Amino acid sequence: MPPISVVICCSNVADTLEAACRSVQWADELVVVDSGSTDATGRIARQYADQYKIEPWRGYDRQKQFATELCRNDWVLVLDGDESVSAELANEIQALDESLFERCDVLYMRRRNYVMGRPVRAWWPDWQSRLIHRKRVQWPSEVLHEARLPADRSRVSRLKGHLDHKKISSGGFEDYFSGHRHDERLIKMGRQMYLQGRRVGWFGLAFRPMLAFVKFYFFKLGMLDGCFGLLIAQKAAVSTQLKYAALWAIQKESDPNKPIE
Repeated sequence: MPPISVVICCSNVADTLEAACRSVQWADELVVVDSGSTDATGRIARQYADQYKIEPWRGYDRQKQFATELCRNDWVLVLDGDESVSAELANEIQALDESLFERCDVLYMRRRNYVMGRPVRAWWPDWQSRLIHRKRVQWPSEVLHEARLPADRSRVSRLKGHLDHKKISSGGFEDYFSGHRHDERLIKMGRQMYLQGRRVGWFGLAFRPMLAFVKFYFFKLGMLDGCFGLLIAQKAAVSTQLKYAALWAIQKESDPNKPIE
């Protein structure tokens, strides 16, 4: 395989960063970009990283794009500070044939998300575009879920291994709630949806949250996880309601004299 760099963009992740760094010790380079930690994140990063840089927050996609530009290799694995590479995925990447890298620009991998220490069945498989050729991808501006897209959609492949997200975390209920992180992005999400031509009225506000609940509780099998699955489905419904409420507010702001039914 070609040499691979790993970038980790983070802030105040002292409880999870060491696991993230240790999971990629097989890589040729580790670059950690810290957006201003006040805990032990910097000390931990310096123990493992080939490069450690403090950089003011640019946004989810731009911060990671900036980090990839610091790397000495074109193939880059993009991580967050609360993620780690499973042993299965690490072994798979190291065993990849050179020809796969020649015919692909993006390699997708699944992510197993943990909330309050438990894996979330309803969020699986959560495909992520994380192993990329930094010179052959596009970086669309997304408020909530950043992504790296190939210029040619045929030049992709999917790996069998997975990332672990918040498998090691002291967050507890904060992993479930994360209210302030979501709140600060709500209006930005609403504006982005509005610019994309999306609109919402009475029907959408009334039924989209219900449909989100049905999707995650029944179709994504959250019901098999008891009360935990119920909480995850309720979280999806609340997040959906807030997102579309923000879109509705942007619609009113953009044309306050036009009734929105």
